[in-house]
Amino acid sequence: MNYSSCNEDGAAEQRALGVSPGDTVCCITGSGDRVLHLLLGDPDRVFALDMNPAQNHLLELKMAAIRAFDYETYARFLGLLDTPDAQRLSDYAAVRPLLTPAAAHFFDHHRRAVAEGILYAGRWEQFFGLTARNLRLQRGGKVDRLLACQTLSEQRTFLREQWDTAGWRLALRLTFSRPVLRFAFGDPGFYAHADPSAPAWKHIHERINRYLESHLARESFMMALVLKGRFFDPAHYPPYLREDAFVVLKERIERVVIRTAPLFDFLATDEALACNVFSLSDVSSFLDEAAYARLFAWFAERTDGARFCLRDFLTHRPAPPASVTGGLRFRPELQRELEATDDSIGYSFIIGEKP
Repeated sequence: MNYSSCNEDGAAEQRALGVSPGDTVCCITGSGDRVLHLLLGDPDRVFALDMNPAQNHLLELKMAAIRAFDYETYARFLGLLDTPDAQRLSDYAAVRPLLTPAAAHFFDHHRRAVAEGILYAGRWEQFFGLTARNLRLQRGGKVDRLLACQTLSEQRTFLREQWDTAGWRLALRLTFSRPVLRFAFGDPGFYAHADPSAPAWKHIHERINRYLESHLARESFMMALVLKGRFFDPAHYPPYLREDAFVVLKERIERVVIRTAPLFDFLATDEALACNVFSLSDVSSFLDEAAYARLFAWFAERTDGARFCLRDFLTHRPAPPASVTGGLRFRPELQRELEATDDSIGYSFIIGEKP
């Protein structure tokens, strides 16, 4: 699995797309977090799409846990709260009958990940777990002091006087170098369209500094992953991991339909034509120029007011020219606003619709 917990801000996605009753959503599965976050908007149906079966198996497991457990058991089973490994395996035995044979087979061969808490088993989460351990060694108590800041005034002073040092910038330079990203994620999509004159670590440095000028670090799920390697305070839990959202998800979970297929194979189906909202994550990072133009041309040919949101990590890939996107209406002001306030910090957006 590449992702297992939450790597994108569900609140930002909802602001971008405005999901509401009557909508039918197509959402890239990833860790399943955005699928579940968009379900909180009360759509009629959500098609969870991924070409990686492991990501869909993970969503199945989370959905099974929502169906079968109360909130505390769900949170402990996923790894949000502590519990013995043996208890998680016992809970897995309880939800296993709710899985498809393929998903059950997958997790039967990944019992260690289940026992340790599936929430932190993805390559993304393992990467930030290692990053957090290294930061604690390099920065000592500064990590805890940053997360202990209770006001923005206190945090801004700490950032300027103690945090934003040459050592912090070196840590970012090493963490977000191309060789490290290639080793950690095994996919060049994270930097394939990045501007070589603007290194990724500088982009992240600027975005983190800007974010922490107006948001407490302790309230960001991404800062929790980067600095601690895990979620440790309900103040920053992603929405689908919160107790109040759990009740809603349990009522609506049957609306989710999982599909394993490449993006354009799905877009050729009647199910895709039935969708009017598209949450396509950072799929653009993994499309060549022809495929990227083809995606926007598909939206431009729609006649039903379809809305879409694409993200790019560590870069900003502009939409194709008007010859391809003619008829589409983009929302640049909202894009810029979300880039500045998005809790996942490193993303840029393309938000639009076919009127």
